[in-house]
Amino acid sequence: MLSEHDNLEEYRDPVNYDLEFGGEIEKYNFYLELAKSNPGEVLELACGTGLTTIPLSQSGINITGVDISSTMLEYARIKAKDLSAIFLEGDARTFKSEKRFSMIYLTGNAFQAFLSDEDQSCLLKTVYMHLKPNGIFAFETRNPMGADLSSEEETTWGEFIDMDGFLVKVSGTQSYDERNHIMHWVTFRDWGYKKSTSRIACRFTDNNTLKSMLTSHGFCIENQYSDWDNTPFTTLSSSIITVCRKKEQK
Repeated sequence: MLSEHDNLEEYRDPVNYDLEFGGEIEKYNFYLELAKSNPGEVLELACGTGLTTIPLSQSGINITGVDISSTMLEYARIKAKDLSAIFLEGDARTFKSEKRFSMIYLTGNAFQAFLSDEDQSCLLKTVYMHLKPNGIFAFETRNPMGADLSSEEETTWGEFIDMDGFLVKVSGTQSYDERNHIMHWVTFRDWGYKKSTSRIACRFTDNNTLKSMLTSHGFCIENQYSDWDNTPFTTLSSSIITVCRKKEQK
C-alpha cells in the first residue's frame, strides 16, 4: 500500500527544491495573518525546508515545524539560523507533543500526501489532539473538480535556475488512479549535462468528502477560499483553502 514515505524521493535536494518552489509571498502572508489573528504558538506539519515556517518566525510568530524528511529539516535549521523556530523530525500521522497550539496548518498541498482514509484520519486526529480549545486548523488541497485528472505523456512544466546558476528544464507525466483518487506524477529535471527523475503520488479529495471528514473529526469549517487573496471557493476552483476551528467534545 502506498504511504507518505513513497513521496520522499521528491525531497532529496532541499537547496534546489527551495529554488524551484520558493517565493510564494502571498501564501506566506495568508498564514501569517491567520496566525496573528489567533495569538499563541503555531505548529506547521509537513514543513519541509521551512519555506513558510521561517517567514512566520521572522515576523515574531512562535512556531514549530514538523517533517518526516531529515534532509529537508537539516536545511531548514541552517536557514533558520538564530530564529526561535523549532524543527522536529516526525510523522504527522503519529506525532505527539505535550504542547497545545493555537493554530496548526499544512501547506504545499501536503494534505494530498496522505493517501488513504486511514492516513487522513490519523492526520486529523493528530491535529485535533494538539490544538487548544477553539484553535484554528488551516490547509489547502487541489480541487478534483477544478483539475485535469487525465493521464498525460511527458509535457513541459517549467524551469528554474539552480544553486550553481544552471537553467533546469522541468517536465513530467501524470497518471490518475480513479479507483483510489490518486494522481501519480513523474518529474524529469534536465540540467543539460545531467538528468533526474522523481515520483510523487497525491490523493484528490472532493470538497463534500472533505467537509464530511472534517466535521466527523471535530472541526467546524469557518471559511473556504480559492486563492491566497481570500477569493471565495467555487465548485470549479483549482484549490480548496480551508480554515476551520476545533469544536470541543460535549
